[in-house]
Amino acid sequence: MIVNTRPIDLGQKTNFLLKKSECNFIHLPLTKIIKIEPSAQAIQNINNLSDYDLLIFTSQSAVTYGAEYCQKIFKNNAVIPILAIGLATQESLKKFNLSSITPSTFDSAGLAEVIKERSCKKCLIFCGEKKPRLLSLTDIEIDTFPCYASHDEAKIDLSKIQDENKLVVLIYTQQSLEVLMRELPVNTIQNITLIVASKRVKELSIKFGFRNCVLADSPHDEEMIKAALAVN
Repeated sequence: MIVNTRPIDLGQKTNFLLKKSECNFIHLPLTKIIKIEPSAQAIQNINNLSDYDLLIFTSQSAVTYGAEYCQKIFKNNAVIPILAIGLATQESLKKFNLSSITPSTFDSAGLAEVIKERSCKKCLIFCGEKKPRLLSLTDIEIDTFPCYASHDEAKIDLSKIQDENKLVVLIYTQQSLEVLMRELPVNTIQNITLIVASKRVKELSIKFGFRNCVLADSPHDEEMIKAALAVN
């Protein structure tokens, strides 16, 4: 059985692709996305949009809850280049009629490389309430526009999957991995194969004791599911 752990809204495409593959799967969200109101500083940042060389969206949720502010400002200002962390984020931006580019690697390191290549001096990041990892990977001036929060799901019923002999669990974020570790009985870890979306999450998974951990070719749903089907 393949376990999709993405939040309810973000997990719908994953469910569609899993169903299409005709595999045995379950959707068991470990986290949920909550909209937060932008702070006074964030509003000030968006009102001074022309100060930035590049706008960066770090996730689909950043687009869902932040792109509308950007879209409104763009009606009265010259368009500023937009960088999306991955293809799903780029597709979400298209729904707001915002075009974007993506980095060669779909992670924070890839974003930092684009900033360097473009010789950017000041960027604005649309992100969650936690400080983006990108801040530690570049020395340029970066402001943030936090517009959502990722919370642990309050009720997680792992009894739905504990009786399965072979479990393949999709893990996209460090937070999801930490929630899984908190909820799982210790003696079941070795019976689970993790499909992870980044090297960082894989390294942490190994530290937590998961011996069977596969890094997908990319964090996109298609590649995550392809890796899961290969070991399922």
